Amino acid sequence: MKKIVFTGGGTLGHVMPNLYLIEDLSKKYEINYIGSNGLEKNMVGNKNINFYEIPTVKLVRGKILKNLKIPFVLIKSIYKAKKLLKEIKPDIIFSKGGYVSLPVCIAGRMLNIPIIAHESDYSFGLSNKIILKLCNKMCVNFEHLTNKDKKIIYTGPIFSREYEMTEKAKKLKLDKNKQTLLIVGGSLGSKKINELIYSILNDLLKNFNVIHITGKGNKKYDSFDNYNAFESFNNMVELYNSCDIVIGRSGAGVTSESFYKKKPMLLIPLENSATRGDQLLNAKFYENLGVAEILREPDLNANKLLTTIKNISKNLVKYKDNYSHIKLVNGRQTILKLIDEMLSNNSLIK
Repeated sequence: MKKIVFTGGGTLGHVMPNLYLIEDLSKKYEINYIGSNGLEKNMVGNKNINFYEIPTVKLVRGKILKNLKIPFVLIKSIYKAKKLLKEIKPDIIFSKGGYVSLPVCIAGRMLNIPIIAHESDYSFGLSNKIILKLCNKMCVNFEHLTNKDKKIIYTGPIFSREYEMTEKAKKLKLDKNKQTLLIVGGSLGSKKINELIYSILNDLLKNFNVIHITGKGNKKYDSFDNYNAFESFNNMVELYNSCDIVIGRSGAGVTSESFYKKKPMLLIPLENSATRGDQLLNAKFYENLGVAEILREPDLNANKLLTTIKNISKNLVKYKDNYSHIKLVNGRQTILKLIDEMLSNNSLIK
């Protein structure tokens, strides 16, 4: 049986697409996963997949002293990844990005193991800029990125089969006469968005049902009346099916999922020193398609948030019409086919 090593971690946007592919590939290949001591460790471990941990360190923008240790940790990570790859002897590596993927791909290139990678954002992240030079094929969510290199393939986002389903979440407290808001602050939660939502919650609940994903340790209230609070939720597609409007950051995961489920979006991009600007680029892409509105965090306040939500609510027909002209893409099958072809035909590995 041929072997695949998956790598990627740090956020759900890096882990979930890997798990969606593993769901299909585990039926015919041996699956191994190299990750960090992050959320992927528990998520992958719960799937009975061979999980291996390597040390990793994230670039912290604007923090020079904190970044001084990056070269030393990276060297250690490459050494550990190379040792693991020699033991596993995979036929291919699939990288979903994040800082843990870089040492794995460097080690994989040193050992001449074929590499397929995937970039979710509107522009390449730092890790994937380097991995692009190392990999055999780079799959992307946005078609304009294919202009940069012949090895880049436009596939679109990776979704599970469940995203084709229309089943709604059960046991939610929803008033059938009100529209439903889904508020998502990203896989780790957003303190800023949570605080603003709490400040206008009474006003929101007069007009809307609220499904609030707060992030771990950020839940202020338990569910009551038409307010539904969760630190996390196992089956997000059911929540997308249950809502009318999505409010949140503009990371690749939330935006692509909301887009695929044809939901109007109110996006609040992360713009401080912790980001390279990718969230604003993502948000502007969807705004230009007419399916999202943007609120810039420096100008954000409770009144502006409430007003914008109400304006989107009044214009749902407009967003529905804009979606009717857009072709939606699920890249899962395209990438599964690419992996199968590369494993069965070495001539495709160039």
